[in-house]
Amino acid sequence: MTTERAASEYFTVGTGAVRHARWRRFWRLLRLLDAAADVRAAPALWRARRAARRLPAQNVLLAAIRVAGREADLDRVVARIAGDTRHAVSLAVTPMAPVGKFDNINRAIATHDMDRHDWLLVIDDDIDVPDGFLDLLLYFAQLHGLKLAQPAHRFRSFSTFAVTERHWAALCRQTRFVEIGPVSLLHRDTFADLLPFPSLRWAWGLDIFWADVAAQRGWHMGVVDAVPIRHKRPVAASYDVTAARDEAVAFLSARGVTISPAEMFGADRRIA
Repeated sequence: MTTERAASEYFTVGTGAVRHARWRRFWRLLRLLDAAADVRAAPALWRARRAARRLPAQNVLLAAIRVAGREADLDRVVARIAGDTRHAVSLAVTPMAPVGKFDNINRAIATHDMDRHDWLLVIDDDIDVPDGFLDLLLYFAQLHGLKLAQPAHRFRSFSTFAVTERHWAALCRQTRFVEIGPVSLLHRDTFADLLPFPSLRWAWGLDIFWADVAAQRGWHMGVVDAVPIRHKRPVAASYDVTAARDEAVAFLSARGVTISPAEMFGADRRIA
């Protein structure tokens, strides 16, 4: 079992992180870099969309939190995802209660029979997604047997970890880390181990727990560069990061998490 000291190493400044100061100096240029990457990927995406239409339709539970004052933001994202797919999407949306994100998500999915769903897609309301987002995300997840997956961040996106940033010329990468937001995709094979989500106020460390369980179970995880999102708000800008880190260290220590930062962030292999 890890000690609190060992668990705290996950949150050492710079561990797997994006150096945002570097990116912000070139914020305007990143839009051009994204446009160039989109053009380069277009032929491969056209072929992937054709192939995706041949796969069986999936049942997806889309879970989200309705935050007061941001209802229109969530409606826009939900309509964009659920209205542009061939898959069967059910909605699990709950008004935000004064508890942690994943306590709210637990409330949202509590009335749904998870045995009827192939995937759980958890989203935030502050994202932009590309055309055909869900079809391509599921296509690459199915094609490569990913049990946990997420879309990459566009170059011009507020992100936290370098491994989740878009990679030039990649469509999909196998990793050992999938973040808890702003978009997380979980296959039904993970539900027995990961649901209901642990009760955490800030949820830091939950994705590290996922990585540890995935390593023990032999699950494949990955980042899908074919559907890069834009996260529109800075990360961790509205809460006490020290309290979040302390909660995470205690959680990881209690769960006996043993995967190291090097194991999580050192595995990043292009598979498409």
